[in-house]
Amino acid sequence: MTSGATVTASRHWRARTIRRLRPLGFLFGPVGVLLALFVAPLVILVVMSFQYNSLYGTQTGFTLDNFRAMFTDPAYRAVARNTLIIATSAMAIQLAIAFPLSYFIAFKAGRWELPVLLLLVLVDELNPIVRIYAWRMLLGREGLINDALQWIGLTDRPVDWLLFSKFSVILVLSMSWVNYTTLPLYASMKAIDPIVFETATDLGAGWFTRWRRILVPLAAPGIFVAILLVYVPMFTDFATPALVGGPSSYMLGNQVADLMLEIGDWGAGAALSLVLLGATAMISVAAYFLSRLNQLD
Repeated sequence: MTSGATVTASRHWRARTIRRLRPLGFLFGPVGVLLALFVAPLVILVVMSFQYNSLYGTQTGFTLDNFRAMFTDPAYRAVARNTLIIATSAMAIQLAIAFPLSYFIAFKAGRWELPVLLLLVLVDELNPIVRIYAWRMLLGREGLINDALQWIGLTDRPVDWLLFSKFSVILVLSMSWVNYTTLPLYASMKAIDPIVFETATDLGAGWFTRWRRILVPLAAPGIFVAILLVYVPMFTDFATPALVGGPSSYMLGNQVADLMLEIGDWGAGAALSLVLLGATAMISVAAYFLSRLNQLD
């Protein structure tokens, strides 16, 4: 009896232990995948950034030169300034388009609300490279836009700055990412009760006051998500500047790609990638505080 009771107690103890550890097993699965696919490559990137790691170089060992060059070389500062101008301009254009479009979809579209949302989703199904090449066909010297400008008499020759310029990169980035800006803004605005606007109107608030004191603060979480989805990735975009940009639109994403793939300086490329990661973290923190505007008095 004593032996049977001991075996039964042991089985109950094992069963209780398994029940308690089972949630941890479900948790460790995705955590393990995260460690393998994110943390491990990040550690490798950090190690590479502090080393002489060039495909064609002979130096080896620990160094801070990779990071020192990021902050002392005027060429890096010029590319960073250029990237900031292009990404910020594109983000501002997208917000200028997405705000009224999101407001229209959320409050005015009516039965057209779902078709417009589906259209925004379907637009993104087109391959990004195909979209960029389509813009090349539109903006080129013999493209549709130049043909239209000459046909209506605004110019008597093709306009060269429409393509392979900073303008073309800002335009293509804006149009390529505007749906990712619109959807989170729409989700935030959809959560706003229309009665709030009606009450503000009854109290004498004009459209600008309603926009500044109600719409923008309550839609701030959507702005935060849009910045994470759009503004941050644009800093590392290299396909758009490479295909429709020129020397004036060289961005940090192109710099990383060239360091890694063309020059073979993996240490410098890893260091620049980490600097970009830190910059995007700062942008994310700023966007988070921006999303808390609706909690301020």
